[in-house]
Amino acid sequence: MAAIKQILLPTDFSGYSNQAFEHALAWATSFGADIHMLHIVTVHNFDPFNPELGFPGNGMNDHLRESAERAMDTIAGSRQYEASMITMETRTGFSPWNEIIDTAARIEADIIVMATHGRKGLQKLFIGSTAEKVVEHAACPVLLLRPRENEEMPEAGDVASILLPSDFSDEAGDAAPVAIALAKRFGAKLNLFHCVEQDVPPPYYAAGITSIFELNDDILAVSRKHLAELLTDDEADDVDHDFIIREGRSPLEIVAFAREAAVDLIVMATHGYSGFEQALLGSTTDRVIRNTPCPLLVIRSAQ
Repeated sequence: MAAIKQILLPTDFSGYSNQAFEHALAWATSFGADIHMLHIVTVHNFDPFNPELGFPGNGMNDHLRESAERAMDTIAGSRQYEASMITMETRTGFSPWNEIIDTAARIEADIIVMATHGRKGLQKLFIGSTAEKVVEHAACPVLLLRPRENEEMPEAGDVASILLPSDFSDEAGDAAPVAIALAKRFGAKLNLFHCVEQDVPPPYYAAGITSIFELNDDILAVSRKHLAELLTDDEADDVDHDFIIREGRSPLEIVAFAREAAVDLIVMATHGYSGFEQALLGSTTDRVIRNTPCPLLVIRSAQ
């Protein structure tokens, strides 16, 4: 992951997808990488035994492909010199996520950069559809970009602060080397984060005890020890880092800290083919995606 040479940027030409270009360009500039822009002309009611029944027809398909090529030219514009190379491709297919995954494999993409909702609208947030399928099936990391509450995308720029949530599982551990490598690459501060989800038993409320840390002094020390184990001694010396331990619900606390600390990038892992409901920290990755105030890099776990 420390060496990114090929970035795949799917676009549907929505405003959010267009803004994802800026993030792809920033990563391409940092790594000296190429960008491969991809647009999918979707076929409706496709019948493989009678393709002519599908929409769009040949004439319309040609028109849409030409329009897509012009749109990609417009998006890239004079910015092409900022990346090592920007290539553009338009494909026709029944399933956008399938075409994205196939293209990523064919061009040997090191990362896919995409917005978490395009033409599906704010209610759908693209989760449960193309973005979810891409995360589930992509062999490479996926950088997901979600608009903030004001419907504006986070601005592309320097990555000065990275958040690595961990529940100390093997799956969470798979994200650690990527986050560490990126912290070194960007010269960013690495925030290693753990959330304790153990509730205080109600009988203790009467005594005024509301924090699990008051009941068990060892939790903070043990959590800190496990977070420290994610770094080798050399990495601890080379990377500016901090340990953050909170209590509550992981998705809420991850997002809250990301906002408070003005984090530029969150790095998390998911099982991949098992889907978001089986993702790291239960459905935490899914919930963080829906609320993240900054770009989220999802790594498919090898576990």
